[in-house]
Amino acid sequence: MIDNNVTSTLIGHKLEHLTFGWTDYMLFISLLGVSIIIGVYFGFFKKQDNTTEYLLGGKTMSFFPISMSLIASHISGVSLLGVPSEVYQYGSQYAACIFTSFITCTIIAYIYLPVFFKLQLTSIFEYLEIRFARPVRLLASFLYCLSLIIYIPLIIYVPALAFSQATAINLHLIAPVICIVCIFYTTIGGLKAVVWADTVQMTVTVGSLFAVLVLGIKSVGGVSEIWKIADEGGRIVFWNMDPSLFTRNSLWGMSIGMTMTWLSGVGISQVSMQRFLAVPTITEARKSIAFMGVGMIIIKWVSVFTGLIMYAKYYKCDPITTHVVARSDQILPYYVLDVAANAPGLPGLFLAGLVSAGLATMSGGLNTAAGTIYEDFIDPWMTDNPEKEKKAAMIMKITVVILGVICVAMVFIVDRLGDIFQVSLSLTGITAGSMLGLFSLGMLIPWATTKGAVVGGIVSMSLMIWIIGGAQWNMALKRFTYKPLPTSTADCLLGNETLNNRTAIMATNVPAPDVDNEPFIIYTISFMYYTLIGCLVVMVIGTIVSFLCGAPDLIDVNKNHFPPIIRRFLPRKKYTEVSLHSVPTSLMTEKSELMS
Repeated sequence: MIDNNVTSTLIGHKLEHLTFGWTDYMLFISLLGVSIIIGVYFGFFKKQDNTTEYLLGGKTMSFFPISMSLIASHISGVSLLGVPSEVYQYGSQYAACIFTSFITCTIIAYIYLPVFFKLQLTSIFEYLEIRFARPVRLLASFLYCLSLIIYIPLIIYVPALAFSQATAINLHLIAPVICIVCIFYTTIGGLKAVVWADTVQMTVTVGSLFAVLVLGIKSVGGVSEIWKIADEGGRIVFWNMDPSLFTRNSLWGMSIGMTMTWLSGVGISQVSMQRFLAVPTITEARKSIAFMGVGMIIIKWVSVFTGLIMYAKYYKCDPITTHVVARSDQILPYYVLDVAANAPGLPGLFLAGLVSAGLATMSGGLNTAAGTIYEDFIDPWMTDNPEKEKKAAMIMKITVVILGVICVAMVFIVDRLGDIFQVSLSLTGITAGSMLGLFSLGMLIPWATTKGAVVGGIVSMSLMIWIIGGAQWNMALKRFTYKPLPTSTADCLLGNETLNNRTAIMATNVPAPDVDNEPFIIYTISFMYYTLIGCLVVMVIGTIVSFLCGAPDLIDVNKNHFPPIIRRFLPRKKYTEVSLHSVPTSLMTEKSELMS
């Protein structure tokens, strides 16, 4: 049973009416100030005038800050806001990410990392050029930069949305400020500024998460009560073994489908590999991967449990159904402002954590996108001279600014999107599967050729645009939807009147799915499998085309292009045997006379 005071707060105050105090503002501004100071320090007092310093931090970084930076880069507002909302509406199946993390980190450490570390490439896309040809590299680089430009505005939008609701400041004023701070310290500071700013921001994020977790547990009545209410409400979901590709989320979707998504986001990501190569040895890089995996599991499980706490708190008075919050992504900020009402500064700390996560992802994306654009599209046109390195660093800084401005502009478009968790995985699926497929084809299929990679990549990209575009279009037309688990408004009061009738009226105004015009079945495939499908298409089509066009002799392939697990099965080069002929005695006699 929900306390009447809580119920009154829920109904009497909408999210936008709950505002920060001066302590919250001070904490928020202080965090942005720290990021700026870090950028100034590394930009002016520890100058980085060459690409190795700017992109790899001089290869002197230790595994701890690298690990923290990796966690910060991949724990964005989508996780902090999207995962609790996902659990609140659809159950705790996301907790199976423990399998996802273990499988992902193992594959990265023993398949992708050994190849990139041995080759020591500034841009991972250079691998596709030496393995196949330059057109494959340019295709992948373009897709990667495009994916970042699409994804970064989404990352910035999430914390900006939460902050605008808590301060009553317009979203479109907050987003540019956040972006400008990020552009500033990323532009002048390079990788070292990004890594250390990520470390500070990650500490704030983790601290705020655990503070909100403790307050939430106390507000509901303990862990056992949370578990009991969540179980009764059908939110405890983990062993959903439905193998169907059309099931929204299952154990298979999390352990297989999401593994492919994480491999694309971490394993063949320039953001990640740029940091792995910033440590001196592969052992240190593997330590970073292991530490990152553990950290991601902890933070994501905290997010999952936060979703269960929110359900336990509002299970008889749902803020989404009653339209107290305009969209599901706003329920976590509302919950924080509710439970932390008597803890001055905590709402500001939490939102600072959200902004930190957005800054970390954006800074990492901008830094690596600038390096990718320079290495793949600008460097070939640069002339070699003593000033080249300084010019390169300046060009990358200008590129960061340009990309940042584009992302600021696209935040206005993101405002029209739906569920952040689902939309983020859908948008990622457009390019993630094709890119993962290209790298996997190169590393795991020794017979693959340039023609196979190009055809496979194009077919995969076209197919995923068709599937995802069709799915989004049909969802916009309400031809199919993912129905959330049931909620209740039994204890919601407006004065002395229950909201049951009011809720019923609201429900009648919601358009029902158009059952008479059902979408093509392929459009209803779960978004959890988009990256998996895209990757498999590249590898299957690429392998077939490679054999049809003439696969190379495995003796001639470069073993350094493959991980150890594949390298051990490749044939060794054989020395050319030269036949020995007998030399006539007369010729030997003449030769000895000449020598004498």
